[in-house]
Amino acid sequence: MPRRFLLDTGVLLGFVRQARWAHAVHVNHDLGSTEAMSFTSVICQGELLALSEKLGGGAKRRSVLEEALGNFPTLGITPLVLQSYALIDAWTHGRPVTGFPPPPTPAVSMKQNDIWIAASACVSQATLLSTDKDFEHLHDIWVDYAYADQSNVG
Repeated sequence: MPRRFLLDTGVLLGFVRQARWAHAVHVNHDLGSTEAMSFTSVICQGELLALSEKLGGGAKRRSVLEEALGNFPTLGITPLVLQSYALIDAWTHGRPVTGFPPPPTPAVSMKQNDIWIAASACVSQATLLSTDKDFEHLHDIWVDYAYADQSNVG
């Protein structure tokens, strides 16, 4: 079975911009291997499209972004993702969830989009590859999390 990676917004942005650190992440995680499967979430795509709109640049920038995003299969919001979202949200807010370790104390505030992304990684049983350390407390409980270090340039 191939290793599965859900690429978070920051990682996708690094690939779109052809950043040196993103190339190092690609190599270090062997993302080009036939033994690796990389995909993203519709939430990450929405974040990138919103960023594109905020930065301007018009049709050309949007076209480049859409072409890059087209290289990755995209997970939508399914009933299982909805359920995982609800459980992760409750757990990070300090509510016990049956079958999982006690929630963090104090509760951990997370952005709503990050909870959706974590739920997508949880359901797809993928390593969540992110430039965002806000997922660390979910590692080995809800998701397999790997930090994509932007200072890593080879």
